[in-house]
Amino acid sequence: MTITVSQHTPGQLRQSIRIHSHQINADLTQAAGGTETGPDPHDLFDAAVATCKAMTLQLFAKRKNIPLDEVKVEISRDDSAESKGLYQLYATLELIGDLTTEQREQLLAIADKCPIHKLVTHSEVQVHTSLKSESAPVQSSEPLLIQPQERDIGFMIKRLLPAKAQRRVGPFIFVDHMGPATFVAGSTEGDVRQHPHIGLATVTYLFSGAMQHSDTLGTRQRIEPGAINLMRAGRGIAHSERIPVDIRQEQVQVEGMQIWLMLPEDQAESEPSFQHYPAALFPVMQVPGCEIKVLLGEYFSQTSVVSFPSRCCYAELKLDPCSNLTLPKSEQQLAIYLAKGSLKQPQLNAGQMLVMTDDLTVLAGDDGAHFMLLGGDAVADPVLLNWNFVARTPERLAQAKADWNSGNFPRLTDDPEWIPAP
Repeated sequence: MTITVSQHTPGQLRQSIRIHSHQINADLTQAAGGTETGPDPHDLFDAAVATCKAMTLQLFAKRKNIPLDEVKVEISRDDSAESKGLYQLYATLELIGDLTTEQREQLLAIADKCPIHKLVTHSEVQVHTSLKSESAPVQSSEPLLIQPQERDIGFMIKRLLPAKAQRRVGPFIFVDHMGPATFVAGSTEGDVRQHPHIGLATVTYLFSGAMQHSDTLGTRQRIEPGAINLMRAGRGIAHSERIPVDIRQEQVQVEGMQIWLMLPEDQAESEPSFQHYPAALFPVMQVPGCEIKVLLGEYFSQTSVVSFPSRCCYAELKLDPCSNLTLPKSEQQLAIYLAKGSLKQPQLNAGQMLVMTDDLTVLAGDDGAHFMLLGGDAVADPVLLNWNFVARTPERLAQAKADWNSGNFPRLTDDPEWIPAP
């Protein structure tokens, strides 16, 4: 293979690439001093970056037995960055294959390890990589069962959303069941160092134990069972979650739910905020054989005190052994997550999520059932989730990541520990 690069006009590039008997000529437009004999030379450079990323992913997937069938790379160039002396690219990856969420995140991180990316980003070239949002699954008449992905993040969690079969349910884009776990006294085991968010709201709800929340608004809040703690990230917030000293010393189990909700588009860049709602603000509604607590939105004609800018529903339900209850579906997207116990109808084990397609009658097992109901109005694409950031464009994700790693993002001034963006 022979590649020749020549200048026929001072300061302007003309390229000829010959591969065996095939030749590609690249030239600038006449307006830029070229003769328009082929694609812009910059396009060939961009194509080389895309090809390098795709080949790196294919080789890595083959070595790790990851079922990656195909990689598509879309490259866009920000020509306005040239005035700042930068050559700025945005690469969007479409990963095709039967991949788990964890495998997709792993491949995203590997894409930036391609040799060309590593070489050029030491210069004035910036390459920002993100995953293309997956199309919403085709609606089925049958309820969708989601199996948990177990992960160790300093303690064991079960991750339900995003899942390959269902990226989100209404505005709920992330659902983790934390613990139960105990933590060594005098250690930092289980502490989550400060990290950033944009474009979403987080809700922490504990079944047992406690956590200490600190954020860049100056909030210092102990989170305890039954309370709702709603943090709207908006244009940007950072926070940490740590295990209190007394919880460690007394070996109290920490267990609960951590969820993220997509903020409406007109709220995505709003001012960040944090609201704490004590457990006493959430009355228990008693129906035969069941207790219901509505935490967000409205359900069973009960309305939560928690305000959220889009229609959603988040409720905690506890069924007595062998008791039943009919859950209305409405026109919202809804799902149930079984935290403890079992269901005989539909058959569901602890740790599984079921996405509803119609009204659903649930029958508790012999050990009862403790579950969460969640959902809301469908959110239209594009929805891009990368690390702790949610946005609607790759450019916004890239900006947030660069701002966080460079220090141009709010940080806790009394806590030197922070998690770098991958």
